[in-house]
Amino acid sequence: MAKNDLWTPSRRHLLKLGAAGGLAAAGLPFIQRTAWGETGVEGKTIGFTMSFSNTEWIKQMQLGVVDTAKKYGMKTVVYDANDQPTKQIRDIEDLIVRNVDVIIISTYYAEAIRPAVQEINRAGIPIVVLSSPLPAGADFNVLLSTDMVGTARKAGEYYVKKLNGQGNVVQIDGKPGSLINQQRGSGWREVIDKTPGIKVVSHVVANYDRTQAIRGMEDALQANGKIDAVYCHNDDMALGAVRAATEFGRNKEMFFTGYDGLTPEALEAIHNGTLDAVWEYLPFGVEGVEAAIRILQKKPIPKTIAFESPMITKDNVLEWYDPKERKRRVLPSRLSL
Repeated sequence: MAKNDLWTPSRRHLLKLGAAGGLAAAGLPFIQRTAWGETGVEGKTIGFTMSFSNTEWIKQMQLGVVDTAKKYGMKTVVYDANDQPTKQIRDIEDLIVRNVDVIIISTYYAEAIRPAVQEINRAGIPIVVLSSPLPAGADFNVLLSTDMVGTARKAGEYYVKKLNGQGNVVQIDGKPGSLINQQRGSGWREVIDKTPGIKVVSHVVANYDRTQAIRGMEDALQANGKIDAVYCHNDDMALGAVRAATEFGRNKEMFFTGYDGLTPEALEAIHNGTLDAVWEYLPFGVEGVEAAIRILQKKPIPKTIAFESPMITKDNVLEWYDPKERKRRVLPSRLSL
């Protein structure tokens, strides 16, 4: 496979991975081990830099990085930029000074941190990028992402079909500076705006925050006597919208969708019918470390790997959710080459 090829694991392949409990427990087959179970990366250090850590998705990403590194005997240095691009630049500079073996980057400020990424390039430290791509002029070894625009288009098609081409919809937006957030909006609107019978009657920016989504939904409910659906850019905002509509006694007149599918609360809401659907979005932490190991082992890896973003509904939610334990099921890594 050429360096710039886009590799996408199929849904069927991922389900096979789910059945391969032994492989999941031992680590992915593509991570080369010696006869003694060593990978050759024991004792090496991963630097992980993120823009902020106040969403469940980012928290799950961080947990995946730290736990998976520990599983392979690696150390981690983790930096949270607290939503400040200038701090993320300083964090990256510090990782370079520490001479870590590989740097994993999750950023909402790709353009702003470009100079710091170029410093990593000059230092010759490998880079694994999670979710949002880096800008031109900043090199990296592998980007783990999802075809978010394609997924959002499918979400738009779902709305058109479920609404039968007619209805009033509220759109609750995430963090404006996030490329993934922008794609969740643009792909969906690309389909919705071609359907004259569907009107976006209120567009709320809630920054992925449940409390802000509650306030925004309250305003939308007061301004609109008829709302048929609420399209939210993450699960937390969807749950906030449900709460606001419920308090107004209007939740039964509309359906709600979100993105990510990470928390037991969101999955339980799908199971009991409170949420109509969410589109899963991997936090990539586990897969990011396993990609870093392959790079450190000097094994080939595609430049870009795109993962599926399956739709989770009441019909299939038990693949992700254990209602008896009220927990999200532990799924195997999605990275396999």
